Amino acid sequence: MATLGLNPSNLEFMDAAGRRLVAPHHRFESLMSLGARSWGSLARGDVQRILQACEDYFFRNPYDQWFKRLDKVLVETGASYYTRLGDGACHLDLVPFATEAKWSALSPDQRARLIEIGVPSLARTLSASDVRVLVLNGSTVVREFARLVAPECLRSHIEPSWTLQDGRVQGVAHVGRVSEVGGIALRRELLVLGFNHNIQSSFGVTTQVVSNIAAWIGCQSAGVLA
Repeated sequence: MATLGLNPSNLEFMDAAGRRLVAPHHRFESLMSLGARSWGSLARGDVQRILQACEDYFFRNPYDQWFKRLDKVLVETGASYYTRLGDGACHLDLVPFATEAKWSALSPDQRARLIEIGVPSLARTLSASDVRVLVLNGSTVVREFARLVAPECLRSHIEPSWTLQDGRVQGVAHVGRVSEVGGIALRRELLVLGFNHNIQSSFGVTTQVVSNIAAWIGCQSAGVLA
């Protein structure tokens, strides 16, 4: 099970005051923490440290303000970011690079270029992994991901139980199966599920709606994760 976002928050690498996170609070390895001059000069041991930091992410200093809420939509699947037992979950991004400016503040050309650079990494990661279900977090992620797959791959429908703000904001569910991303073939077919609400930032996303989304994800993925 994997969730998919746009790109990492800059707060993965710095605090709210803009100060770089350093040991023991840093979440990922950096050239500074590795004592390296460039990524191309890394030794095998450095690469292993990078991998270990990713595998230990949710057990060190995770960005809980973001992930705790998203973890709740996975609860009906039995998967979680915060366990090493049973069905674990991971998080991936369309773009593996954090940006100082928010995604919406980037120009269309900048966003398109970042996705173009990031897609091969995403496809390789999905293909090499055991991920069978990919959950798209929010309408922007759904829209950008839909551009990377065949038009008929994702179907959309209204989910009345996800309605927000006294009916003014509809809930939209997306479901499909994909075997390639950005023209790159995957090793297996993935079940893709998405919802239009951004769980972390959409105004008025109630606990009940989050629970309803979780129930839908659990129902849709039951046969795939069994």
